[in-house]
Amino acid sequence: MAPSEMPAAINGVNGIAAMHDYPPANPEGEYRILQQYHSKPSKLRVACAGAGASGLCLAYKMEKMLIPGAWELALYEKNPMFGGTWYENTYPGVACDIPSHDYNFTWDPKPDWKQFFASGKDIQGYFEDFAERHGSKKYMQLNSKIIEARWDQSEGIWNLTVENPKTKEQRKEWAHVFVNGTGILNTWKWPEIEGLHDFKGPILHSANWDHSVEFKDKAAAVIGVGSTSVQITPALQKICKEVKIFMRSPTWISPPFGAGALTNDLQKGQDVDPGQRQYNFTEADIQKFRDDPEYHLNFRKRIEAEINSLFGMYIQNSELSDMMKDVITKEMYRRMGPGHEELKKFIIPKFSPGCRRISPGDGFLESLVQDNVTPMFDGIKRVVPEGIETVDGTVHKVDNIVCATGFQVAFQPAFTVINGEGKSIKEDWTGGPNLYFGVSAPRFPNYYTIVGPGATWSNGTLIPSIETTIEYSIKCMRKMQHEGIKSMAVKQDALDEIYAHFDEFHRHTVWQEECRSWFKDGKIKQRIYLWPGATIHFLKSIKDPRWEDYDYNYRYKNRFAFLGNGDVKATAEKDIEGLSTYIRNSDHEWTVA
Repeated sequence: MAPSEMPAAINGVNGIAAMHDYPPANPEGEYRILQQYHSKPSKLRVACAGAGASGLCLAYKMEKMLIPGAWELALYEKNPMFGGTWYENTYPGVACDIPSHDYNFTWDPKPDWKQFFASGKDIQGYFEDFAERHGSKKYMQLNSKIIEARWDQSEGIWNLTVENPKTKEQRKEWAHVFVNGTGILNTWKWPEIEGLHDFKGPILHSANWDHSVEFKDKAAAVIGVGSTSVQITPALQKICKEVKIFMRSPTWISPPFGAGALTNDLQKGQDVDPGQRQYNFTEADIQKFRDDPEYHLNFRKRIEAEINSLFGMYIQNSELSDMMKDVITKEMYRRMGPGHEELKKFIIPKFSPGCRRISPGDGFLESLVQDNVTPMFDGIKRVVPEGIETVDGTVHKVDNIVCATGFQVAFQPAFTVINGEGKSIKEDWTGGPNLYFGVSAPRFPNYYTIVGPGATWSNGTLIPSIETTIEYSIKCMRKMQHEGIKSMAVKQDALDEIYAHFDEFHRHTVWQEECRSWFKDGKIKQRIYLWPGATIHFLKSIKDPRWEDYDYNYRYKNRFAFLGNGDVKATAEKDIEGLSTYIRNSDHEWTVA
């Protein structure tokens, strides 16, 4: 037989590789060989709640990690604009408490950040620019709030109810996989204070700021002393006639974290205020980052390494914890200056730094000792039309009230999620969150939460955890696509054991001390749903899924149906190189597509 008469196997006799169809929900009849090449992916439909950092990352990573044409994605965003937290929060002074050069996606450096700690406006600008550069908008459905997700076990899909928040019009959608990318702090809430809405003047919430309200030369009340209050208060102090800040709890106000690279490089030799967190990058700084990517990468790496290295401060009575307590205490005293003994006694906590999320903030302590600011230590009894009445009976008259009281923390999703047994997450999680590695929930198949309870909520930078959890979720999607898996759900016993590890580990961390914090669901005593390690420890743990921790429901009557008709993808693609990947000149890794 002449060479030209060889059978046409590599000429694609077994079909076109690029064609992908939705898989059958319930194949009928006896098991039969699938007429496909080995591990050919079925088309996967994915829905994601939210188009903030998680949604944008999901779109980008699905394009990178999945086969083109074999998937569909919809990002359902409740707001008229994407961006999530940074679109919603526009209060005076809003900024990130993670250095800006590590608050972009880790693979997408931004040399032209204006400040060391970026403003909310600049972060929103970054995400808008990212979406433009990577074509993310085509996946978005704005003004689309997911109300309910209901799993259909027979069909292997999530049935979604989506509502327009403005018109209240509802529609039905579906997906094989549902991703909760709404974030930790997404649903804001008014504080539970008697008579709050009896106040005759404007009431504002930090997450729903009304820019039409005038503060110049007004008397304002700020309720709360958390991470938003420490940014709002200095901004209002500069323009208000009077500010009264009502404090329920003490809080640690720290020097900047991750600033070693800044002080050792860009501020070297300068006379720097040790309490000054913020730094405005010069044109020369920005040009150096642009011109020397390796220098910029090293700058970013040193910031991240410093933050990861400080995890020891969360170990109770450790040398680093004691040192941080001493350093922060002295710095807080210095920033408040001489006198103000009642303020110092109240605001410096008995608990260790980190039990509540540490609030770094330029100008907050300094603002509390200004003549036009009055810290209020008595508890609030109620709000009256003229202002706020404290428990001692005094009515504090103000023009505006600002609630810097935070969010309904996402210990459970803001929408209803119902599994195949008809049970909601609210009903299933009666004892608290039940989420493996902050991502997968037993009895809720094909459902992934991005950095949920149990992930790195308070012990490092958040963006790397978002990215790696997204990659983890996509690896699960890819496994389902290529191996004929209809659904997969994490095993309860795997989660029980990781929670047992959490409980033992946290017996010795500062998080179990006597303090209220949002990552303890506002309670003093509560299981600590924080990863037992630094961010990099979490990334190592979640980088590759432990497939043995999952139960699988196969689509076909034989789990090996994905082996197909004996061909591989290279045959269908007429790829001679792909049909000989293991023939090589040296002993290196090889794979077969």
